[in-house]
Amino acid sequence: MSSSADSTGTSGSPGLARSRNARGEGGRLRTEILEAMLRLIADEERMSPIPLSLREVAKEANITPPAIYQHFPDKETLGRTAMHCLFDRLLEQMDQAAQDAASLRPAARFAAVAHSYCDFAQQNPAGFRLIFTVSPEAVGDDGANSGDVAERWRVAVTWLAEEGMRLTMAPREAALSLWSAVHGRLMLDLSVRDVWPQGGVHEFIDDLTRSVVDVG
Repeated sequence: MSSSADSTGTSGSPGLARSRNARGEGGRLRTEILEAMLRLIADEERMSPIPLSLREVAKEANITPPAIYQHFPDKETLGRTAMHCLFDRLLEQMDQAAQDAASLRPAARFAAVAHSYCDFAQQNPAGFRLIFTVSPEAVGDDGANSGDVAERWRVAVTWLAEEGMRLTMAPREAALSLWSAVHGRLMLDLSVRDVWPQGGVHEFIDDLTRSVVDVG
């Protein structure tokens, strides 16, 4: 494999060529490949099958297919890395919401995290569906990413308990119940909104929060 094939290529547009990365900029190429994969995942018309072919990813990144092998040995590894990246972005969004709401009352902090979870799903519908429908074995982390999301929900429920949460379950079980309620309502909103008009998922979160917190 020649060095030129590793770092340059042509795009789908005739006459356009990607410039060669300077020495020490291999990390930039890896990022560009990963971002290309994420753009393809976000485009539902190009989502089937997943993982997409490396040729499609190379075309999207404006490089030749052999260049991908410098950073990803196969399409499965690239797909897993993309899903890890999506999980990381979801966690960052939830953590930022928790930080921004740190000065609010506990129930409002819980609602802020739940809203951020739904915001991410609405902003990244294809990627969100993917990370929660692919098996942990396919992601290659034995459920570590989804476990991190579960931990954010567990912590958020402990905030609700500070305001007199009515549920009699332990925080772990209560977190699963509330997460399931929000996630299920969110998926309905994403899939049957046009068939079964209903209130928005964010209104549902506010109602749910009020329903489990004793404000009397």
